[in-house]
Amino acid sequence: MEESETKDNALDEAGIGTTSTPEAPVTPKTPEEAPTPATPDAPQTMEEEVLVRKKKRRHSRRKKNLKRVAIVAGILVAIAVVIAIAAFAFMKSGESAVKQANTAADIQADDSAVTYDEGRTVEYNGKTYALNENMVSVAVIGYDRQTEEVVPGKSVGQADAVMVLAVNLDTGETTGIGIPRDSMVEVGEFMGDTFTGMSTMQLCLAYAYGDGGELSSQYTASAVSRVLYNMPVNYYFSLDMDGVGALADAIGGVSLTPTQSIPGTNIVEGEPTVLFGSNALKYVQWRDTSVLTSSLDRQTRQSQFVETFCKQALSSAQGNVGTLVNLYTTASNYAVTNLELNEFSYLASSVLATGITSVDVTTLQGTMQQGDKFAEFYLDKTNVYETVLDVYYHEVGSEE
Repeated sequence: MEESETKDNALDEAGIGTTSTPEAPVTPKTPEEAPTPATPDAPQTMEEEVLVRKKKRRHSRRKKNLKRVAIVAGILVAIAVVIAIAAFAFMKSGESAVKQANTAADIQADDSAVTYDEGRTVEYNGKTYALNENMVSVAVIGYDRQTEEVVPGKSVGQADAVMVLAVNLDTGETTGIGIPRDSMVEVGEFMGDTFTGMSTMQLCLAYAYGDGGELSSQYTASAVSRVLYNMPVNYYFSLDMDGVGALADAIGGVSLTPTQSIPGTNIVEGEPTVLFGSNALKYVQWRDTSVLTSSLDRQTRQSQFVETFCKQALSSAQGNVGTLVNLYTTASNYAVTNLELNEFSYLASSVLATGITSVDVTTLQGTMQQGDKFAEFYLDKTNVYETVLDVYYHEVGSEE
């Protein structure tokens, strides 16, 4: 008996017995005490923690950058809208100014023509013509001043080249009308600011009666208008001949086949060349004064140069008015003009909008004679008037 009790006691002390005592229930821990279950993205090491923080910073920076981009984009759009509105207003102001300056008054006609509506309708050689109301003309005057000192009537310089650029705003068609510098025309004479009357003399001398600037240009443009039967020529662009080289350089040179060889240069008649800088100037300026018709030969070269220059400029612009504006800016450094930038921009855009890529240049015809001292060119009035009808009018009933 004692031995059996001793064994039972030993088993009880070891926790082994035939009857087990139920364990006391475990009280669950509070949320604060319970361990946080691990998530797949939770960092398990210091390195992972650093990576997570870097990702968060990059994400934050990305959001800030996107916000900045959105703000900048909004500002750029706003600026673009403002520029577009300003450009539109700029063009509209140019259009308004051009059309106001285009009013024809006191239109003249050939003696054989019958006119109606103050010259706006014409019957000539059995045909009826109507004036193109949307024509704008610019007198392009190339002058050569031999001295810096300007004395009206003496050392102002003369108009060595005179051409009218007539732009049809409806079609974009532009025609250059070359008027020989020695053309005998009616020129206003002045003593200082006082008008003393009209006299017949070479067209080039109209420039000399002015101040070498605005007045000289206005006097020349007025004489040109009278030649063209009072077609309105309210704009002028007087270019110092030294600017020819800069303009040639601005379009990468003027490519042409010379009609004459020019002494002191590598310009040879009939051999294609590209004119830059001083060579471009010499090509349009040189003449042999021992030859009576030398000014006409030079005018032929000038017309060729202008026609080629305009073709290259219009082709390179390809609808981008800014290209032509840059040329205007270059020329303005050597010029006196009343054609403002907004007006030029409107004219240029009108031409480009129609796809015009060339300018037709014609020269008024006539006869050169030797005067008492200088060459005198007498215009063929029939040729002049028919040129006016071709450029400034359209035949009634024609498609134009």
